[in-house]
Amino acid sequence: MGSATAPCPDLASALAAFPEHVAFIRRLFLADRAFRSACEDYRLACEGLATFGRLACETPRPEVADYQRLVRELEAEMRSMIHAARGRA
Repeated sequence: MGSATAPCPDLASALAAFPEHVAFIRRLFLADRAFRSACEDYRLACEGLATFGRLACETPRPEVADYQRLVRELEAEMRSMIHAARGRA
């Protein structure tokens, strides 16, 4: 994991996706292995979407829609995890 000023890429992607929950996400990331895993999956999906998005400029890529769906699903999963953890806090 990164320092307090330079978070790891997985945490940084979660913070960018949910800026309204920054402090809580930092605590949840440290305490919950499942949330850390979801953050990693989300970062990888975002990277995949960006990669295929660039390639789609040259040739239409069906992967773009797949990655868009995956990113939305992971955001919903992470949002649910955040709200569930807030309810326990």
